[in-house]
Order: sequence, then structure tokens, then C-alpha cells
Amino acid sequence: MKFLIHETLRTLNTDDVFEFGLTEVSKSREYPDFYEALIVFVRNQKTKKHKTSGLSEFDVVRNFMTYVGINLRAVAKDDSIEFDLNGLTLDQYLPMNKTIRDIFDE
Repeated sequence: MKFLIHETLRTLNTDDVFEFGLTEVSKSREYPDFYEALIVFVRNQKTKKHKTSGLSEFDVVRNFMTYVGINLRAVAKDDSIEFDLNGLTLDQYLPMNKTIRDIFDE
């Protein structure tokens, strides 16, 4: 499977390993005006897949960031997991209060 985005996160206080990725964005077969991709979220080799779509490729990437951010925040809160983010906080690593355009402009 080819990925447009792929990341691996290790934790500081557990042996958990998280991987997440976005497959290449393509035109939807069902809805020709939409783009789509598959989000893959893996925790300790247990895979969850989620199909995401949007009116533009940009929307698909934004939906991916939102999906991954929500899942990582839920895991960190519910399981008290600390991620190794190279000195960044989770909000800095996956900012939910900024648009993707703001992030690219930085």
C-alpha cells in the first residue's frame, strides 16, 4: 500500500507503538466530484481503516489530520499514554486549532 503521509509514534511510558497513514488521494469511483483516500491507524499491529473523502485533495488531508488527532488525543486521555513527540506537545504536533493553510504558511 502506498502512502502519501505515514508516521510512527512511540510512547514514553508504555511499549505501545502507533502508526498512521493516508493512502494516495484519488477521484472517487462512486462520486466523481469527490476525492477520497484511506486512513490507516495502527496500534500495536491492530489496524483500523477509515475511508475519507472531500471536495478537494486538501479536504481529504484535513479530514485525515482531524481523524488522527481525535484518535491520538482519546488514547492519550483514556489510557494515560505519553507520546514521544521530540519536545512538542500533542497540540503542536497535530494542531487542531489551525487550518492546514496556516500550518503550511509557517
